[in-house]
Amino acid sequence: MQNGRSLRTWFRKLTNQDGEQSQTGAPAVPDPAPAPSPAPPPEPPPPPPMPGTEADTAEPAAQGTDATAVATAAATVAAAAAAAAEPDVEPDVEPDVEPDVTRLLRGVDVSSFQGPPSNWKDEAGAISWAAVKITELEPNGVHYVNPDAAADWSYLNRQNLNRVAYLFGHPSVNAGDTVDFFLAQLNRLGLHDGDGIALDLEVTDGLGPAAVSAWARNVASQLHRRTGREPVIYTFLSFAESGNCAGLGGYPLWIADPSSPIGRPRVPRPWRTWTMHQYAIVGAIDRDVARFTSPAAMRAALGKPKESHVHNLGGSNTSALAAIRWDNGVTVVAGMGKNGFIQATRFDGKWSAWKNVSPTKALHPPAMIAWGKGTGHLYYTDEHGDVIELATGNYGQRWS
Repeated sequence: MQNGRSLRTWFRKLTNQDGEQSQTGAPAVPDPAPAPSPAPPPEPPPPPPMPGTEADTAEPAAQGTDATAVATAAATVAAAAAAAAEPDVEPDVEPDVEPDVTRLLRGVDVSSFQGPPSNWKDEAGAISWAAVKITELEPNGVHYVNPDAAADWSYLNRQNLNRVAYLFGHPSVNAGDTVDFFLAQLNRLGLHDGDGIALDLEVTDGLGPAAVSAWARNVASQLHRRTGREPVIYTFLSFAESGNCAGLGGYPLWIADPSSPIGRPRVPRPWRTWTMHQYAIVGAIDRDVARFTSPAAMRAALGKPKESHVHNLGGSNTSALAAIRWDNGVTVVAGMGKNGFIQATRFDGKWSAWKNVSPTKALHPPAMIAWGKGTGHLYYTDEHGDVIELATGNYGQRWS
């Protein structure tokens, strides 16, 4: 995405011409850019400027990082120019089946750079979903919350558009604190079962690939465990190819690759396929597509899985079943066991073990009726062809 300061924005647009860098966050209000300071030696490959770091306008403590970001961007320009002369190398992964682009779900990603929905909804056009930056916990201790997140989140809900909430990650900050801060803010906004979540992973904070990827795995695991849904990982090509995403291939990939055609991104290791593609970063808003054929399919894949209502009640029945239920919720299910007797299980908060309830063996499955306060009858045919009636007056605890 884009940064609020004009100089930083210029650098980011320039460095993204080769599709090797992108941003998923954006600062809030433009400030005058401070004078650049001497550039620190870049990492190989150089990390991108800190996209979406609105926090540096949130509190004075964040101002000091701006000159470093500009200088880092300058170094990135030089590195990108040198890399442009080299041929592109496709990642060595299994071929991915190309989707029908016309059926992909269009979306955008927004932060405070875009402002409230009234500023960006017309520019976004016809979309099915949007990703919203929620938080950024910075190394200098700044707890940044996107001031437009609440308005964005509420607007998407009112418009029945799919939502993805993301946090901008700093690997030098404690993983648990990062997740706590994000979820505290997101829970205030309201996390629905169909909402997705994402980790924006695109800076190293000066750490090596092993440390960055270990931090990201920790954050992703905590997000999954605490929200019941797999987080999407946003990153860009050279960042992943440098090893910063090792071990994250099992999570859905949101890849920033504006140099590739829409819906045809390059997929870096450790992934073998993509889920979301940020294909345009020029202009007032970043544009994306999601690899789903319907909003419902996207919600099912990225949201919290629906709990299964299938329960194995056990037993050794060999016939059709009969069941009764009283007004208080007590339920009895009965059938013919392998031993030939009528067996039943009873639910009163939890299911009981199956037990024989008929005094003799049966030829056919039972029939049951219930009424009143715990009264019921069970009927079955015994080995002689006689119809036997059993009764209960205590909600099926005993039959006689």
